[in-house]
Parts: sequence; C-alpha cells; structure tokens
Amino acid sequence: MTDRQSNDAVRRPLLVNGEALKLDVQSPNSGGGEKHEPQTVEQAQALLAPQITAAVAAAEALPSKLRARDRIYVEAKLLPNYLAASYFPTELLAHVGAAPVGSRADIGQYVTKKKNEISQTRRLIFTVTDDGLRELQRLISAGGRTRTEEQAFTQIRELSEIALPRESDVLRAPENTAAVVASAPLSIWEAVLHPRGSRLGEAEPLDEETLEQWFALIQHEGGEVHRDYVRTVGGLTFTPVGLASDKAASLARFNPLRVLRPMPAIRPRPRFGTRSVQRLTAPATNQPALKTVSVAVFDGGVDTVHRTAPLFAIPTHDLTPEAPDQGELDHGTGVTGAVLYGLVKPGQQAPTPPLPVESYRVLPAPHIPGDLEGYWVLDQIKEAVETKGHRLVNLSLGPTLAVEDDMEPNRWTSELDQLAWDKDVLFVVAAGNDGEQDRAAGLHRVQVPADMANGLAVGACDAPAPETPWERVPYSSMGPGRHGARIQPLGVQFGGTANRMFNVVRADGSFLDAAGTSFAAPVTTHALADLVTRLPRVNSSVLRAFATHFAQRPRQHVKLRDEVGYGRQPLSFDDFLECAPNEAHVLYVDEIERGDLLGYQVPVADPGTTNLKLNITLAYASPVDPTQPTEYTSASLELVLRPHHRIYTAKPPKGSPGKSLPLDIGSPEAGTLLSQGWELSQEPVTKTLGAAKGGASEAQLRDSGKWETVRNYRVTLKPGEVELPRLELSYIARRSGALDNSPTKVPFALLISVVDDSGTTNVYDNIRTRFGALRPAQRARTRLQTRSSATPHWY
Repeated sequence: MTDRQSNDAVRRPLLVNGEALKLDVQSPNSGGGEKHEPQTVEQAQALLAPQITAAVAAAEALPSKLRARDRIYVEAKLLPNYLAASYFPTELLAHVGAAPVGSRADIGQYVTKKKNEISQTRRLIFTVTDDGLRELQRLISAGGRTRTEEQAFTQIRELSEIALPRESDVLRAPENTAAVVASAPLSIWEAVLHPRGSRLGEAEPLDEETLEQWFALIQHEGGEVHRDYVRTVGGLTFTPVGLASDKAASLARFNPLRVLRPMPAIRPRPRFGTRSVQRLTAPATNQPALKTVSVAVFDGGVDTVHRTAPLFAIPTHDLTPEAPDQGELDHGTGVTGAVLYGLVKPGQQAPTPPLPVESYRVLPAPHIPGDLEGYWVLDQIKEAVETKGHRLVNLSLGPTLAVEDDMEPNRWTSELDQLAWDKDVLFVVAAGNDGEQDRAAGLHRVQVPADMANGLAVGACDAPAPETPWERVPYSSMGPGRHGARIQPLGVQFGGTANRMFNVVRADGSFLDAAGTSFAAPVTTHALADLVTRLPRVNSSVLRAFATHFAQRPRQHVKLRDEVGYGRQPLSFDDFLECAPNEAHVLYVDEIERGDLLGYQVPVADPGTTNLKLNITLAYASPVDPTQPTEYTSASLELVLRPHHRIYTAKPPKGSPGKSLPLDIGSPEAGTLLSQGWELSQEPVTKTLGAAKGGASEAQLRDSGKWETVRNYRVTLKPGEVELPRLELSYIARRSGALDNSPTKVPFALLISVVDDSGTTNVYDNIRTRFGALRPAQRARTRLQTRSSATPHWY
C-alpha cells in the first residue's frame, strides 16, 4: 500500500456500505460424483458384530454404581470418509432410540480408489437404553427386517468401532499417576460429565440422580466434591473434585464421565526488570474519544496508591477479597496502560484514550482449595461482562493448559465463546508464553482460552510495525489451535524480547521492563479500541476482520502460519483507513440465514490491462458446541469468487475426446461449440480460494479452514480474467455433528481490497464513480443505536 497521504488535500477514505452491492443469485443444483464406499455393509457387519457383542456384555457387567440407571453411554468410531455432516447416521441412531451427546477426536483409515492413508476422524458418543443397545446388537448381527430397518442397517458401513468409553480416553492424568501412593494428599481434578441426552438437537444437562450418584462415588473413594463450583456449559457438567491420584483410574470407569483430568493452575505472570527514570506524562485529556462502547481489563488491578490520577483515572473494581499483591498490580497496571495508550515509551505524552476502560482486579484469587482459582476468576469475568455490557475485553491471563488435537471440552473456552456469540463481545486473549516448551508433547501450543473460535488470540513478535525485519519471539505460544479455530494465534504484536524489552507503564508514569504475550494482546486491544471510534458501524466480526486483513504477512506465510497466524498486527489502523490512488478497501457488514446464498459485487470498475490483486477477509461469529470438540463451531460460511461474468465451463458431448475448458460465451468460439452439443456450466467459473483443492477429503477441508470463523484469501487476477466479478456466500449449519435445519442468522463482516498491481490505475476514483452506493467511512457517532436481535451492532 503506497502513497496514501501523498496529497493532504485529497482524501480517499476506506469505503463502507458494501452490503448495498448485493446481487440476486440462484443456488446451483448440487453436483458431485459417486461416493466411494471404503467398506461394504457385509464387511462392516463382520467387523462390528463381535464388537457390539462385547459392548453389550460390558454394559451388563458394569456395576450399578458406575452407570446411569436407565441408559448407557456408547462410542462409535466413524471412518474418515464420513466426517461430513450429511453422512451422520441419523437413521441408525433413531432406530435404536439413541441420542447423540458428543464426540471425540480420533484417527482412522481414509480409503478411496486412489488413497489409503491415516486421517483425522471422530468417535460419536451416544446414550441408549439397555434394550436399545441389544437391538443394535441384533440389527448389526442379523440385518434389517423392514425397509426402515434396512436403511438404518446400511449406515453401519460408516463405522469401524463400537465400544463403551475407553479408560485411556476418559482419564487424562500424568504418566506417573499410578506410582502415587494412596496416602497422597487430595489434589483438585476436573471431572466433565456427559449430557443426559438431547432434545431437538440441544443437549440436556445430566440429571440430578446420576450427578448425586457420581458425588457419592467420589466420597466413597475418600474424595471431596466442591459443589459450589459445579457448572453446566452446553449440556456438559463440570465438577471440580478433590481426589487422591491413585483413585483416578477406578473413578474413570464411571460410564457417564467424559473426562477426568488434573485442574490447571492460572498462568504465572512475566518477570519484571529495571525501572526507568523517565516517565510517561498524562494525556492532554483523559476523556475518551467515544463513550458508547467500553473496554474491560481483567487482571491484577491498577495500583491506586502510587498512580498518577490523569494517567489512570478510570473505574477500578476489586472483585477479589484478597489484599493487593504488588507483582500482580504491576502486571495489571501495565496491561491496563497498554489498553489505554498502546505502545508508549519513557518521555512521551500519553495519547487520549479512545474508549472508556474499566479495570477488574481478580488476582490474587481468594484462598480456595487447590487450583479452583481458575473457576472463580472465570465466574467473575462472565458476570461482569454480562452485567456491565462491555464489548471489548482484554484477557492477559488464563489457565496453564495448552490446546491439544484431541482437545476435550474446556470450560474457559466454551463459556467465553458462548458469551462472545450471545453478547457480541470480542475477547482479545494473550496466546501464552510457552513457545519454548516441549514440542513433542505439544506444550508449546497456545494456552486456553486463546483457542477461542469467536475471540482474537495474540502472540508476540520482536519488533513493532512497521519496522523490519521481524519474527515471532521464541517464548510466544504457537498453533495450530482447536478444530474450528486452527489458525491460532490469529496474529502477533510486539511483546518484547530479551534484546528489546516491552515498556510496562507503572501507576506513577515510570516504566518496568518485561516481555510476554500479556503485553502484546493489550497493544492490539488499544488499536481495535481506536478503530471503533473511526468507523460508523462496528461489531466483533468487523474488528476481527480488520486485525486479520491488515496484518503484515511474512514472506513464508504458509510455512510460518502456526507461528504468527495471519501475520503482524498494526499498532494503529489509521493508515489503512485511507487508500492510495491504485487501491480501494471496501467493508461489507451483513447477516446470513441458514441455507441462504448471497451474492455481492466485487467493486472492480475497469478490467484494465494489468494484474489486479484482491485481498479478501471474512469474519463471523458462530454458535459453539462444547460436546463436539471436532465439530466445535456450528456455522460454516463458504465463499466462492466468480471473477468473470461471461466465462463459463464448457463440457464436451458425451463420448467426445475433448476436455472441459473455460469459454467466453460472448466469443465466436462459443457459438461454434454450443452448436456441436457442448454444454455450459450453470454459473460462471470460480477462482480457487484457500489451500484445499478439488477432491480434498473432509478432514483436509476442515484443516484448511472450512469451519474457521476468520479467513483471509489473496488472489491475483490477470488481464482478461476479470469482468463484473462477484462473491457468493453460503451458510450451512450443524448440530450434534449432523446438518441442522433450524433457522439461525449469523452476522458477518467482509473486507475486500482491490489493488492495481502496476500502481498506474486510479482504482479508488474509478470505483467511487461507478459504485455510488459505497460511502467514505466517517468517524463513529456518539449516539447509541437500537440493537437488532438478529444482527447486533455496537452503535
């Protein structure tokens, strides 16, 4: 991007109201070739019959104290060929009266005519009565007796295993757990129990009878139940328990139990270095530029004893009854200072804060048993955000827990993702400082809740924008993230390094030295808070789109994706709110309903004679399903780019030796071929977006971003390849792993940059002339708008 400010008299603001470029488009008929079946029904029958017999025997032998009274939990492993929601074995489960209650990540053999390889898959978890389980045994062994039964029977070909839950999946304990003697003191474990079942696709929490049965079992083994901290999220019941480690294996046999694992502690804070002599002076005014949107910081508080009032004249809330800890205060003050003022240094005058900021002191947490402080801190965050209506939240804290490929449900991530969806809140989360930990064990990966699908995780780099060169600092935790949020962190920001520490502002305006993603995250939070004041229409999706779209990619961005996400985020978005003559940035803000297909013009005024570059970013919020770690995000918005309105795919007549080819329907050649019996595609040709190509497996599609809530594509179009281009956006939904037909509206933001690669075309003025519906962005209004229940906008 060049020459944005070459002439101060000429302004070219970013363009908004892109949603006005909507087109009427028709849904094409669904295509696709014949489905390859990796095994026949007869092969599946021979494989599964002994397994279901063993499962029935295991269920009958299970003591009553280790199971629910009226049902049993069973797991069925899908072949990787059947991951798509359209293949969900609905008829099979319905026939035996089974209710799906979740899934686990697993691996399996992906087999096609050309491939035979290990690939990711999942284990369906369902609850069924004893009679239903015996009927499943009969069906698998003997086949269907009616057409309805036969339809259910054929779906067994999708499965490779059926069994009761395996202890190795349920118990997530350190390897030395078995060596711990019975006399060891109680430690805190997190037990997560399955839902009771599901109704209309929604998970029902575990019934009181079974929950009390679990509590009794814990007490019988000498454990302790912390009832005050039992929480239900998405149908799952999270129960902290005190337990001697040598009792874990026997308790893991409780059939309704999904996972039993040690409770993680809160992350340690970074260490601080030398205090500076020079100070940060107070801003000219501490009155925020906009007051209708507020930012919350949950941390160690702000040092009110030593603070300079004009620097930290903000509301502070002591949520913890514990006395302030100076180390926590220094951390919380530094994080809050970065949210208020961004990246500053000694001797500067602080800028005017863009938005009101409130500080919540939640550390040190109250003296409660073991590592229950994480539950307590999360409760405070949830309650404050719900009651105070904050729209931006900075979290430079969280549990010491790295994301895993077979990640079990986590309360922090699940609660905050659901809150982000319900309230349209953007949580900006520090990625963690464990990037140098054991990679083989996966301890180097982003820390919960930086794996949020609806949040914005920030890692750390060694130089602030626009300085070069730059790279991820070794301590910054890495991706990939959980399924549905694989690109984590979403980006990186300067967080300090051994050779260039971060200036952590103190309450009196002096500085400490430190380094960590704790400080990178609030710098991005500040930049986004400032962006809120400069746009007329904002929601959480708009902010995530900007943070991604204008991130600076490294040269080897594909290779470094797990290190830096989409790249280095800017300190300010000011430069990107003005366009150079040869470019235009256009923002679309809209909503889409399940099953809809929306079309939008891509604002290209003149095809031109040089290459045209498109930078396209899509961001949206999605409902989440904590019971389905592999199906965590429930909404998928898919983009298709059709760059030329007259170029279609022409298919030769059957039996002809010719091959399909792109054809300009306005050319003389088109008439000739059509007269010879060639057939045209229903819609113009598409340009590939993303890494996954045609023929990719469902697992590859997911890993390349099919269910990601933020995506960025960069496309180069050659002369003659573009004319009246359009984007098509479609929405599919899933619930309990199956396709969902219930009506749900999803708000989204689409940000498109159109750039003339040669720099010679006046792209901006041409677009302004041709697309009159687009408007230059103006600063935010200070009057609060009425919020739509379907499409929440901040103002």
